[in-house]
Amino acid sequence: MSGQSWGGCIEVIDQIALAGRMPAVTDVAGFILLLEASEEIPSADEVKRWVRALGERGVLEAAAGVLIARPPVSALDKPVPSASERSRLRAEQRETIIEQVSRHNPHAVVCVGVPCGHTRPQWIVPFGGIITLDGVSQVVEAHYQP
Repeated sequence: MSGQSWGGCIEVIDQIALAGRMPAVTDVAGFILLLEASEEIPSADEVKRWVRALGERGVLEAAAGVLIARPPVSALDKPVPSASERSRLRAEQRETIIEQVSRHNPHAVVCVGVPCGHTRPQWIVPFGGIITLDGVSQVVEAHYQP
């Protein structure tokens, strides 16, 4: 499935919603929703509340698919967690997001762990551009405008 991308950092989306500046659900219907956590390394519980709020607002149901960035699990000003701790933190966020999307849109293609957003190394994805998610082939294609 393909669609125009919309979304971004879930902490920023939360602030946009609080400011009353979220687009209407009808304006993002059929889009590929991009979600990423920031370098502030929110807990899985915080991520769950933000994603659940998007579901309650109707954004998850309206999305054709959801692309979830690999969450950052280390900060430059803190010791790097062990490999097992990093894996655990990523798994917790992945599972809570999949749970919330499935609850609100069980037919959405969900792609998790893409190295974009606030993670390192980082792919650049076309915000507002067309993204194709192929769940069967497990392929993500980004279509960039000239």
